[in-house]
Amino acid sequence: MRSIWGLLAATAALLVGVSARAEEPQAKYEPRAAFAETDTNKDGAIDQPEFYSRIVEVYYHADGNKDGYLVEEEIGRLTFPDDMKTADTNGDGRISLNEFVRVRELDFQSADGNKDGTLSVEEVVEVYEVKGKK
Repeated sequence: MRSIWGLLAATAALLVGVSARAEEPQAKYEPRAAFAETDTNKDGAIDQPEFYSRIVEVYYHADGNKDGYLVEEEIGRLTFPDDMKTADTNGDGRISLNEFVRVRELDFQSADGNKDGTLSVEEVVEVYEVKGKK
């Protein structure tokens, strides 16, 4: 069960664009389109460098006030904000880039169902579908 939620979390963080301003409506998440955008080398898989690049992009886009941390309001703009509940490892009430990446790297490992070191579009879609039914 944890691997499914991890996969969902990884996929959401990796692939969804987050609105930097609260008044902007969040676009509907489309896992296939997001996968295609993240797969920058167009080889049909998301590898670790592509994953990391997208995670960093999502993090800084979500950081609306550009202070280098995500707080509750900013986390709430993520597609699956509950996935960040355990990210604040130092208990300061905000999520640093390192904390965010740590959680997402664990999610990537869980999401990689066949353990080939990459995420396929099928793995990404499966996670979104399961998480969306929660």
